[in-house]
Amino acid sequence: MKIITPLLAGAIMLSSLPLFAADTVPPLQGEKGKIVRVVVESNPTTGYQWMIRQLPQELIFVASDYQQNTDCPKGAVGCSGTQTFTFIAQQAGTANLQLIYGRSFDKTSWKDKTIPVIIN
Repeated sequence: MKIITPLLAGAIMLSSLPLFAADTVPPLQGEKGKIVRVVVESNPTTGYQWMIRQLPQELIFVASDYQQNTDCPKGAVGCSGTQTFTFIAQQAGTANLQLIYGRSFDKTSWKDKTIPVIIN
């Protein structure tokens, strides 16, 4: 039993290493003056989360929220979920929202993601 516990913990840690989350995020589309949201897969229980690298002038950042998957036990480490960024579309135009996925304290883990923004 003493050997199984460390092996199980190691397997869980390896399975939680991120693949580049949310590879197929669709363009963010909305109307001027309305709320728009981006929802991406995230796993902050392992330190990996989304961060805003560059916010286009078409958007005003309102909030970021994380919801763990409902099938994960409360407080479980390594369970993924979704991170939702909420914005107000402040002006019409097209631009790019640039995000980073990684550990905030480890720049070598950062992966860039560009999401096209289309506001009418």
